[in-house]
Amino acid sequence: MDNNKETMLHEQHGRIQEQISEIRTILIVMSGKGGVGKTTVAVNCAYALSCAHHTVGILDVDLHGPNTAKMLGIEQSRLTVQGGSIDPITITPNLRAVSTACIGNDPDDPFIWRGPMKSNIVRQLLSETRWGKLDYLIIDSPPGTGDEILSVCQLIKRVSGALIVT
Repeated sequence: MDNNKETMLHEQHGRIQEQISEIRTILIVMSGKGGVGKTTVAVNCAYALSCAHHTVGILDVDLHGPNTAKMLGIEQSRLTVQGGSIDPITITPNLRAVSTACIGNDPDDPFIWRGPMKSNIVRQLLSETRWGKLDYLIIDSPPGTGDEILSVCQLIKRVSGALIVT
C-alpha cells in the first residue's frame, strides 16, 4: 500500500472514531442467512428504544438489500451532505437513520457494489455520518460474514454487542 492511501485510511479511521465518540452503545444485528427477520428486529429495537426516550441511530450497511429505509418509510428520502458530513434522516425526534437506499438522485437507480467498493462505502458511511450524541447506534448488517460486516467489526473497536437473528 502506498503512503498516500495509508495516510488517507489512517485519517478516515480517525474520523470514524470521532463520529462515534458520542455514541454510548453500539449494537450490530446479524444473521447467518437472509430472510430471517434481521431488519425487522433492527427497526423494532430502534423504535422501541426511541419510544423509551433514548436517542437512537440506525445504520443500514446491507448494501444488496437495504430494506431499513422501506421499513422506516423513508425509501423516497435522500441523504444530504453538508460540510463534508452526511446528515442522518430524522424519523422521530429520538430516531435517525442512514441507509444506502437513500443515496443518489433516484431511489430506483441500481448500484453495483463489488469487493473493495463495499468496504469503501461502509468506511465512508462510518466516517462521514454526523450522528452526534446517541444512546444507541443499531447497525443492520447483511446476512453472513461478508465484506460489510467484517469492515464494521474492524473499524468500530467498541461494539457493545450483537443480536443474532436465526
